[in-house]
Amino acid sequence: MMELVNLGKNFGKKRVLHSVNLRLDAKVHGLLGANGAGKTTLLRCMAGLYEPTQGKILFNHEQLHESKSFRNSLGYLPQTFGMFRELTLFEMMDYFCTLKNIPKTECAGEISKALSLVNLEDRITDRIKTLSGGMIRRVGIAQAVLGNPQILLLDEPTAGLDPGERARFKNMISMLKEERLIMISTHIVEDVDACCSNVVVIDGGKILFQGSCDALRSMAQNKVYTISQADYDRIVGDSFLLKINEIDGMKQYRILTRERQDFPGTVPSLEDGYMCLVKELA
Repeated sequence: MMELVNLGKNFGKKRVLHSVNLRLDAKVHGLLGANGAGKTTLLRCMAGLYEPTQGKILFNHEQLHESKSFRNSLGYLPQTFGMFRELTLFEMMDYFCTLKNIPKTECAGEISKALSLVNLEDRITDRIKTLSGGMIRRVGIAQAVLGNPQILLLDEPTAGLDPGERARFKNMISMLKEERLIMISTHIVEDVDACCSNVVVIDGGKILFQGSCDALRSMAQNKVYTISQADYDRIVGDSFLLKINEIDGMKQYRILTRERQDFPGTVPSLEDGYMCLVKELA
């Protein structure tokens, strides 16, 4: 559905994206990377907001800037999302319907459907200035899904959401995922694990991995160990400390290492695979 071919992006003399090559079909893709890895720049290129410095982006085999259908096929949530504070939520959503060329006769139904998905239908007459930061984020998600777009590009969609609303977001993605391309940019591995069937890892503007979540997990196979504090000094070779947990007053260390250890291994998580990749332990 979308293909990125040798995509590069510079800002002045600074290269932010380096020869990105991706084929993206109708699945839920997680775009995973640390802050500053290039996720937002990549999404803005894919949304047609940035002109690539090199390479091209194809939508259904047409170059993005030549496609007549792309704009009506796109739902986009930017990383920073603002609205007119004096408008009511309905008025703001109606404005987005106009921008998306949704027929007037369909606007009320589309608005109701989108706000229901993000649990804000009861705030439809409230002014934007009365909404909390988390609600504003949810409005951003709602405007992205207006008009049932084929492509959803969501930049840090769960930032500022409480646990209940994060769970609702994951359920929403499950309902929307059929026959459309969804890309969720995040640095939160748990969100990718819960929502996505495919994952793209970006680091320093370069694509390190594209494939299934299971394939990324497998990169940490036989490299993850959970050990006691007393055993930590017995680790052989270089290692990376992922986290320290305390259970019944006893500290446990979760570590990554290339070297086989004299301890039972731990079943790897998606985060383990991701850290193996970016720490060059894979």
